[in-house]
Amino acid sequence: MNFPVLVGSLLLLTGTQVSAHIKQEYVLPLRGCGTFCRVETEQLTYPAIMDDGWIKVKVIQRLFITYKDKNGDWKSRPCSLSKDRCGPPESVVWLFADCAREKFASSSNPDRSNALEKSVFYTEGKLAGIPRHGTVAQNLFAQWVKLCHGKSLEGMELYRREMQKMVDSFQ
Repeated sequence: MNFPVLVGSLLLLTGTQVSAHIKQEYVLPLRGCGTFCRVETEQLTYPAIMDDGWIKVKVIQRLFITYKDKNGDWKSRPCSLSKDRCGPPESVVWLFADCAREKFASSSNPDRSNALEKSVFYTEGKLAGIPRHGTVAQNLFAQWVKLCHGKSLEGMELYRREMQKMVDSFQ
């Protein structure tokens, strides 16, 4: 276990407040959510290890949409639930990763009680063994790698290797 995860886990367990400025090393800062849609994620806590081995981190996620204004220029703005039908513009959630079993989940509850756990790799069909990457798959693999490995060399190499496997499978 690396030092920031250990310190963050100890601080969360003891109830000690963490610094107001937390390095954004364990979350994917930006991912797509559909055509002209993006989710920006800000890490609010250091990762903590749960009793069952899963890692959790509290984040705030903000939805943005890109649109053409009346002059034909492309603009980006926060999602508006009443105007855009794209969900809440901002939500505080917990992200979870089971590094050993290659699973990822998110939940509004810190105990993962209402989370839907998903494999970060496709498990069936022609895509079996390929990372769940891309907008339609919520970039599960990239989110999992960030939470399990941060900016470590092992994590970057795993990401590079798996993305190359994905590219090779389509050729």
